[in-house]
Amino acid sequence: MKEALERIRLAEEKNEQAHKQLLEDIDQYQREKQNELQEQQNKNKQLRKDALYELESGLMQQEETLASQLQVEAQLIDAKNEEIYARQKNEMVQQIIKEMRGDYGC
Repeated sequence: MKEALERIRLAEEKNEQAHKQLLEDIDQYQREKQNELQEQQNKNKQLRKDALYELESGLMQQEETLASQLQVEAQLIDAKNEEIYARQKNEMVQQIIKEMRGDYGC
């Protein structure tokens, strides 16, 4: 009987040790998985940053291209307006000279 009780006690101690070891293993596994999750979140965060940077760079390049095109168009419009102004100015001067000759007989 004493021997049976000793075996039971030893088996309980062994089970207790196995239970503690299992809890430690579970804690270790949980820490590892938490670290893996953190690493994956950091990678995803960096990927998002990289994607946003690429998108921003592309949009800035498009904006610069559009600004250049608009500047060229504005210069062309200014040149055309200057040409129209000069032509109309000459026509107006000619009209005034013609009217002055008609009115004053010069």
